[in-house]
Amino acid sequence: MESPLEKFIEWYMSLPISQRQSIVEFVIFFNLGFDDIDTTNMEELHNAFVKKLSKYSHDKLKGTGLALMLRGNVDFLIRKWGTKEGSKESEKFLIGDKEHFSSTGEEFMADRARKFLRELPFKQEQWVSTKEKWRELVESYLSDSYIDHWWKDLS
Repeated sequence: MESPLEKFIEWYMSLPISQRQSIVEFVIFFNLGFDDIDTTNMEELHNAFVKKLSKYSHDKLKGTGLALMLRGNVDFLIRKWGTKEGSKESEKFLIGDKEHFSSTGEEFMADRARKFLRELPFKQEQWVSTKEKWRELVESYLSDSYIDHWWKDLS
């Protein structure tokens, strides 16, 4: 029986880098047990995160807890960003950023906000696609019944 964490890692590694970045930062900053991961090096951040998950992929107890924690965290994130409401909220935030930075003369930051606004429709479509793939993972390898069966399987 395949580890739910291994399936999560496969899903995570298939995502666009910007989405992996969002997920890894959310998980690391909002949960205990990830303090040992260096967040200053983005490339190493992803490798360290996957390595940490892999470390527990065959530990039935800690692996189960980690799988449930990841399911809850990513569900929260995707429910927000994988929706039209989340996209509208992001757009409103970016418009506010653009206006603020333009008024303070910080053109570099205002240009970044404009760039993110232009990319928003594309990124929204990516999140919608990711949300569908996430649902498939949750309904299979991260479902309560699969995780329950996995951690009780002694093979």
